[in-house]
Amino acid sequence: MEQEMTLLQDLEQEKIRFSLKLKSLRQKARLNKNVLKHYESLIENPEKEIEKLLKRLPKLEDEELKENKNLLKSIKGIGEKTSLLLLVATNHFKNFEHSKSLSKYFGVAPRMYHSGNKKITIGKCRTTKEHIRSVLFICSWSAVKYNPQCKALYQRILEKGKCKKLALIAVCNKLLRQAFGVIKSKNQYQSNYI
Repeated sequence: MEQEMTLLQDLEQEKIRFSLKLKSLRQKARLNKNVLKHYESLIENPEKEIEKLLKRLPKLEDEELKENKNLLKSIKGIGEKTSLLLLVATNHFKNFEHSKSLSKYFGVAPRMYHSGNKKITIGKCRTTKEHIRSVLFICSWSAVKYNPQCKALYQRILEKGKCKKLALIAVCNKLLRQAFGVIKSKNQYQSNYI
């Protein structure tokens, strides 16, 4: 499953790359029709492969994966693709005992870098799965609208005068912690849980 997800990511990146080249080519004053057709065919091939792969994915899912995927999708802000990526990357969260280590693994927990007398800077972890972190960042946009706990966190950080990007990264961290809790407790997400 992990290999299939990596292939899906590569195909999507290839499709985006050729789409951007085609878009810039169409901005030219004079177009070569043969080159245009070639790029269009290059875009069609990954699209067909993505369709085939998306048909294969459900056949690879076992009962545990389906159950855990449904639990994660109960969290507002996490969808089909994100839940599958998280479960495959973390082995159903079995590799983690605490949600803090999960946040560090995906690079949404702030880290401090310093060496000797050099200035201390706070930044993201540079040894993480960047693709999943970027997917989580996009998920945070919808979580801010529809997930009450994430919305409250986002507003609280903005009221302190922090920037929006920092608040969205904190929402990513919150989403990961919610996902960890849902999988470990085997209960659907409840927004009013105390």
